[in-house]
Order: sequence, then structure tokens, then C-alpha cells
Amino acid sequence: MTIVAPAGEWVDGIFHFPIRVYYEDTDVGGMAYHGRYVSFFERVRSESIRDTAADIDFLFNIPEEEGGPLTYVVSKLNISYQKQSKVNDLLTGHSMVTKVRAAAIEVKQWIMRGGEMIAEADVLVAVVGDDGRPKRWHPAAKACWQEWMDAANAAGHLQK
Repeated sequence: MTIVAPAGEWVDGIFHFPIRVYYEDTDVGGMAYHGRYVSFFERVRSESIRDTAADIDFLFNIPEEEGGPLTYVVSKLNISYQKQSKVNDLLTGHSMVTKVRAAAIEVKQWIMRGGEMIAEADVLVAVVGDDGRPKRWHPAAKACWQEWMDAANAAGHLQK
């Protein structure tokens, strides 16, 4: 038997990723523990950058003469909970870059169950050097973020 792990996909500048709520994610009442949404959002962000010019392995391996090595840190996270989810729910996490800065990106994330909004998050992701101090994005990573944001904008997702 072959089992394929869930994979996400980029559509019009938004990354979509399936999330199953497991028993380990729930409280005694069988509802997803609020703290697990931080992990869900992290999973979605991590999968959205895998195998790209913004991938963490790429940033770790940037030579010093090119400003590396670099890594990500979440410097601000604001979560709004709308509805509860429970064990065995199949959710979809979404991630969209809304602003590219010299040393950070702003990301809008949300988790849905079918057409129901479960939780939303605004995330500020900064880039730092191995000394923990802020650094500018490597040009390839910055171009990747900009491409995703431009795709979301072209699809009308960033219109106010």
C-alpha cells in the first residue's frame, strides 16, 4: 500500500494546506486546544516555503559574504478565534504574503472548515542572522515573497 502525505498548493498567491485535527490536538472535551492553532499556522507557513528560494535550508546555507546565514523568526502574532474545531475535523489552512519589507514579511493566515472561518492570524515574520540581529532578505528570497504577493494582488486578494 502507498500512502501519500498531504501536500499544499499555491493558487493565485494563496497557499492552501490540509490540516487534520488529531486527538493530541484536543482538550478533554474533544475540541482543538487554542494553542494548537499556532502550530497549525506554523505548519502552513513552513510548507508554503518548502523547496523555494525562500526555503529555510537555502537561507541557512547562504555564505557570509552574501549576508548569510539567515533564519526566520515570528516577531508578532495576532490570532482571532471564530469557531471551534474538534477531533477528526479536516481543515484547510491558508497563507498569503500581504507586505514585503526589507527585513520582514507580513502574512495573513486563516483556517477554514468547509466554508466556515475557524481562526485568522496576522503574522510578522522577520529575517535574522545567526547572531539573532535583523538582516535584509537575500534577493532571491525577497523576489519569491514579492512574486507571491504580486500574484495575490493580481487575483484581487489584496484589494481593500
